[in-house]
Amino acid sequence: MEKKIDEEGYWAMTESVFYCLFDQKRTKAFRSAIKNTVKKGDIVVDMGTGSGVLAMFAVEAGAERVYAVELDRNNIKTLDEIFKINGYQDKIVILEGDVTKIKLPEKVDVVIGEMIATGLIEELQVPAMNNILKYAKKDAKVVLKEYESCVDLVSHRDYLYGHKFKMVRYEIPGIAGSKSIAFSDKIAYSKINFSVFNKDKKISEKIRLVVHKDGIINGIRITGKTFFCDGSDFDYSVAYSFPIILPIDDIKVKNGDEFVVSISYTLCSGFKTLKYSIKK
Repeated sequence: MEKKIDEEGYWAMTESVFYCLFDQKRTKAFRSAIKNTVKKGDIVVDMGTGSGVLAMFAVEAGAERVYAVELDRNNIKTLDEIFKINGYQDKIVILEGDVTKIKLPEKVDVVIGEMIATGLIEELQVPAMNNILKYAKKDAKVVLKEYESCVDLVSHRDYLYGHKFKMVRYEIPGIAGSKSIAFSDKIAYSKINFSVFNKDKKISEKIRLVVHKDGIINGIRITGKTFFCDGSDFDYSVAYSFPIILPIDDIKVKNGDEFVVSISYTLCSGFKTLKYSIKK
């Protein structure tokens, strides 16, 4: 039978949803954490379900019911068919709405949700969790429990195609030339626990960094580390929390030089709130 593709598209997932689904390192890490967390009979919520793969992992692990929250109507059309094809239509309930405001029909035993961007600068993990925790049982488990943000000083390639680019850039696995050279140790400046309500959403830190070799630095690198409630952890992958490089003017440094990096932003509110500086 021929399937007609409407103007919105049958397989109308966004690029980010597709990348997350096909990022095996990320998806397998979440699958393992879900398997070790969800128990038979649990009621589960999956915030921003996207492709629906994490919701299906929860059913595989024994969940009695999974509420898959999704805002994108194109995704919802696709999800409905995906869950039917895989035989999960009686176990997974699609809820259309904004996960930062939506009301769940009942209390849940487990919260799944991956709305992470490096440093928690973008995406909506904190406001989403703050809302969903209202519907979590007293002993509920949050699969993605904590996220730690770190900074270090680096030298990165900012001269491309014969031109200099002073701009925010990223270290994406598999892209030649995107990896930076570390000039200091990584120092943690924030660790957010998603299993509790986070009232204070402002990051404002001064971090002391010591250079460990001679050369030229031209960037401040932000990296993240995820801690799951089963005790496992995860750093980054092609579609998950890959390092951000904040550009700075070229600075000639020697082994032992000390710098103070000041960084401030509002969690999950975008680069428009980000301010940073470096001082020797």
